[in-house]
Amino acid sequence: MFMTRIQRYIIWQLLSGLALVLAIFTATIMLVDVVEQLRTVGGDVSLSPLEAVGLSFMKLPGLIEQTLPFAVLVAAMIAYNRLNTRSELSVIRASGLSAWEFLAPVMVIAVALGLFSMMVLNPLGARLSSQFEQSRNSILITGGVRVDSSREDVWLRQGDGNSQIVISAQSVDETGQVFQDVKMIEESRVFQDGRPTDRHEFVRRIDAERARITDGFWQIENLVENLPGRSPERMETLAIPTDLDPDRLLDRFTSPNTIGFWRLPGFIHQTSQAGLDSSRFKVRLYGLTAMPLFFAAMGLIGALVCLRMSRLGGTSRLVATGALAAAGVFFIMQFSSSLGASGALPPLIAAWAPAVFALFASLAVLAYREDG
Repeated sequence: MFMTRIQRYIIWQLLSGLALVLAIFTATIMLVDVVEQLRTVGGDVSLSPLEAVGLSFMKLPGLIEQTLPFAVLVAAMIAYNRLNTRSELSVIRASGLSAWEFLAPVMVIAVALGLFSMMVLNPLGARLSSQFEQSRNSILITGGVRVDSSREDVWLRQGDGNSQIVISAQSVDETGQVFQDVKMIEESRVFQDGRPTDRHEFVRRIDAERARITDGFWQIENLVENLPGRSPERMETLAIPTDLDPDRLLDRFTSPNTIGFWRLPGFIHQTSQAGLDSSRFKVRLYGLTAMPLFFAAMGLIGALVCLRMSRLGGTSRLVATGALAAAGVFFIMQFSSSLGASGALPPLIAAWAPAVFALFASLAVLAYREDG
């Protein structure tokens, strides 16, 4: 059989604890976020409680994804503390099961939840987060509030002290490189007797279907160029030098958290082919693949602090120590991810090292306590 009856019983205890924790977390998240939507969106337009709940539901998968590791930690604490206080752990040990065997259920559930979070919850959260932004903007626009979307109605400016180009685009793609429905207005400083003045004169206007930033140039397609005193001229392509940094535009228009797990590899390949820095997105991808290990470490930490027999005392102190250890692991993961995103660490090491360290440290503590 895959698992003994005792192990299946422990799994049931873990699942009941996890259901309780998730119910509390979900209710708390919804309550706080509904109030937040009523305060922010409802402060600008008339927002009904039902609409606020609908907006909060769109954010819920992403928020649960962030809190799920701590839910695993607390569920493990609840389940094993319950077994301990009812002296069931002593009976389980007396039946011949080692700690490795009665801790296997929490490892299995943690790894399964890590895979679920990586492959299902993360893509769902990213998609619903995008729908949340669209729904929120739609409600605000309907209420007469002007909304500046990060990927729509884009305005940029480039140039130096002598010339300026104002760029307007209807939208921009995820890489921050391809702009749709582009309008460019170029002006140059007026010189008088060889000295610059505060006046500027119109040079030209360009209306284009598409423009792409690559290799220090705007590559403009299907455009109409308007010059003073001349008829509009239609051209297929035109290149204009630019000092805009594509990496900064990528940072401005795209967050790694808005791209789901299944789309990240293709997006990383696309940005790398374009010569852009994809470190942040690689750290995000590798961090998601490390989720099963991170969840396993959190579940093991939660179980370890509850293995001490309750009659010996000190359980509360151990639980507090486990909670602090889990918070420390989470902080180290965030710090390491920041180092990886900035290029200070290789993305793979930045994403995997904290989870691997936490898991092996927990296993080492278990081996020391149980096997001496």
